[in-house]
Amino acid sequence: MDSISLRRKIKTLRSKIDSKLSKSVLLYLAFLFISSVFWLVLTLNNSFQQELAIPLKLKSVSDSTTIISNVPHVVKISLKDRGVSMLRYQLGNLPTLQIDFNEYSDGRGLLRVTSADLMGELRNLFGAGSTITAVNPDSLRLLYTNLPPKRVPLVLDLDVQPNLQSVINGAVRCNVDSVLVYADKNTLAGLTEAYTYHVEERDLADTLVREVAVSPIKGAKIEPKSVRLTIPVEPLIYKRQQVPVVIIDQPTNINVLTFPAMVEATFLVPQSMYRKKMGIKAAVYYNDVLESATNHVAVSVAEAPAVCKSVSLMVDSVEYIIEKK
Repeated sequence: MDSISLRRKIKTLRSKIDSKLSKSVLLYLAFLFISSVFWLVLTLNNSFQQELAIPLKLKSVSDSTTIISNVPHVVKISLKDRGVSMLRYQLGNLPTLQIDFNEYSDGRGLLRVTSADLMGELRNLFGAGSTITAVNPDSLRLLYTNLPPKRVPLVLDLDVQPNLQSVINGAVRCNVDSVLVYADKNTLAGLTEAYTYHVEERDLADTLVREVAVSPIKGAKIEPKSVRLTIPVEPLIYKRQQVPVVIIDQPTNINVLTFPAMVEATFLVPQSMYRKKMGIKAAVYYNDVLESATNHVAVSVAEAPAVCKSVSLMVDSVEYIIEKK
């Protein structure tokens, strides 16, 4: 019985200690919470200065109007305001600065918002209790037009060369052949073509696909702003082929026969054209026949497609006989 009574007393004592400790912890946490709230209230009532990026939007722009200039997406400001307001902005509740097109356009192609006008719009947006110390950009000057666009051909400004083991096989391809240009009447009247930025590449070994910007035109907007170029490059493959020997400058009453009538040519050809027969011809010049002191005459390459590189013949002369018709 004594041991049971002792255990009961120990259990009762432990319960009292736990109860007192729990109350102390809860009381401490309550005071800590109240202190934190009090500190937060005091802090949020203080003024802070911070840089903010305010979204910018033009409103009341008609469907027939095209803004030529690049409109900034945001206006960066340095703002001094109460902490509670700054916290709201930090949480993503930034207001949008909306500029009324009809209020600031001059009706002749220019929208202008002066520094004073822009500051006034921002003060109206944030209220009298806020202080704006810096604005970037500090004003807006935007060109626009109500005219339809003019379509002009696009000229590719390229200087590209493959390496010695490759060839540009085919025309350079572009996803568009013309662009739309928005501008004032005088600019459109003198415009006949648009250009890409200069592209220079050397030692190309494979097909090149590149996004290239269209060169800007002062006072104009171009669509699209960039195009995709494809420059087809293939490796060159070594090939042999029998080619015919033709007689150049042969009189109509004379027939020159060569032995052999076909000679072997070696050359480099694009990989995709390896199995195709190339239109290569070897030539014997009739004047060389007349000047020859033997029954052999020089033979050379007379004709070869542009895609065939390093064309040569396996022989430098052939036998011949002359027949009169």
